[in-house]
Amino acid sequence: MLRNKISILVVDDEFDICSMVADILKDEDYNAIIATNYNMAIDIIKKENITLLITDIWMNNNTNAGLDLLSFSQSYDPLIPVIMMSGHGNIETAMKAAKNGAYDFIEKPFKSERLLLLVEKALQDRSLKIKVLDFEAKENKRTELIGKSAIFKNIKQNLDKIALTNSRVLITGPSGSGKELIAKWIHKKSKRKTYPFIVASCATLSPERVEQVLFGWNETNEDEKNNQSSVGLFEQANHGTLFFDEICDLPNQTQGKIVQAIQDQSFYKIGSNKKIYVDVRIISASNKNLSLSVREGRLREDLFYRLSVAPIEVPPLIKRGEDIKDLIIHFLNYLSKDFGSNIIKFSNETLVILENYEWPGNVRQLKNIIEWLIIMYGNQKNFIVLPSHLPPEILGYNNDDNNKVFSNHLSLSLKDARKVFEADYLKEQLKRFKGNIAKTSSFIGMDRSALHRKLKELEINISKHN
Repeated sequence: MLRNKISILVVDDEFDICSMVADILKDEDYNAIIATNYNMAIDIIKKENITLLITDIWMNNNTNAGLDLLSFSQSYDPLIPVIMMSGHGNIETAMKAAKNGAYDFIEKPFKSERLLLLVEKALQDRSLKIKVLDFEAKENKRTELIGKSAIFKNIKQNLDKIALTNSRVLITGPSGSGKELIAKWIHKKSKRKTYPFIVASCATLSPERVEQVLFGWNETNEDEKNNQSSVGLFEQANHGTLFFDEICDLPNQTQGKIVQAIQDQSFYKIGSNKKIYVDVRIISASNKNLSLSVREGRLREDLFYRLSVAPIEVPPLIKRGEDIKDLIIHFLNYLSKDFGSNIIKFSNETLVILENYEWPGNVRQLKNIIEWLIIMYGNQKNFIVLPSHLPPEILGYNNDDNNKVFSNHLSLSLKDARKVFEADYLKEQLKRFKGNIAKTSSFIGMDRSALHRKLKELEINISKHN
């Protein structure tokens, strides 16, 4: 931000001091505004877009006037940093100002260099806070739980209750269904939200180093020299949440040590006799059949029962057809911003196809498709995605398959080819709408009774497409 766009409010009951501070700031191209009492300052804060406040503490025979102004400023706009001035400075006053939210404290008389340094640091701190808030807003948008279907509403209601507790959570569901997203949402809504959310990707952890990664190791001089941290994921997640993604992929021996760590909330670093105490909430996830995993020995039974205090089952996207349109809008909004692209639109026919596709890759696959469409067509204004723009995996054929079908049809008479095409077309539409005649007739533009007659004529069995 250009300095002449930065408005700094200087408040002191002595006009000469106000003018002196304002002149120092103006010499550095800041926009300085003066107020000589509490009420005048309040009025300016309300009317002007103030970036920084510099105020005396003791004004107009009121020893707390500056602190009261600080309190108002913090409630009005917490992003305005406040530098307190005082000619009666002491440690107690400075501590009280800091406790109430002041950025820093400067004692009069002061050198202009000292004041300008504080101003620059306060503005940098404000800029950093704004960036953090922007990042958090984007992250909140990304980790928002999207869905109005009955099955997903029920999950969200359970999550609302679970998030406020410290209970261990075990999330099950197919790959790509959003298990990590739900884990992050639980953390974000919990009392631990200001502490770390640490992910242990069990499937990618090397069996030889998995315990070092989880519990850390006794630091050596070589580690210090290489600036290598010996702190494990358990310790990194202290007071926060540790998320075990695909818990069944951990070695059986390591699972036993995790049981102990969960039970005692403590562990030993590898190669150390010193016990480390932590306060960590454990959330785990798996796409496996956990009962079968326990029976086959891939998941320890004692670990399973400790992890599944609050079990959550995430359904595949095919069972959440009502949520697909909302998910598409959600992905379009934030991915278009990420890519700096125009927001593309979808024809009704395209939406119907997407809403009735089976989505073997679940929500992750849907997101990837939207991202691909934005990359391909987001540079065009008001672009409408037609069915022909969708990738072959959605349409259920590729060009080679299409060419083979076309070649086979060339050997038929027009009447027979039309009959084959109609049969193939209606079978695909019935499959798309899971045998629902009402939806199929609406989509293809054929009266329901006429569709029944056509299906009978083509000897198509509706029950096979349910």
